[in-house]
Amino acid sequence: MIKFMARHGDLLIESIDKIPEDTKVRKSGIILDGEVTGHAHRLNGGLVLEKEDRVYLSLKSPGTVTHEEHHTINLPAGDYAITRQREYDPYEKAVRNVAD
Repeated sequence: MIKFMARHGDLLIESIDKIPEDTKVRKSGIILDGEVTGHAHRLNGGLVLEKEDRVYLSLKSPGTVTHEEHHTINLPAGDYAITRQREYDPYEKAVRNVAD
């Protein structure tokens, strides 16, 4: 099976076989709020779920991920895990989340 992977700004969206048990639904549809611009990554056409510090998407039919500064991504029906992109700062010698 070919996996779906896409980068959407500071997010990596990757298809997964199954969403873990005991996730909670985010009613807003917001995947991640932008810290710098105040813009948000939003899912249209599915559920945004969370468990601890992880975010998942569940789509029964095709949907989209939108953001004011990025192209819209079309997602096929399925389950997805969201990974926040990180970067290494050699001057601070630290790993940090990419700010969008």
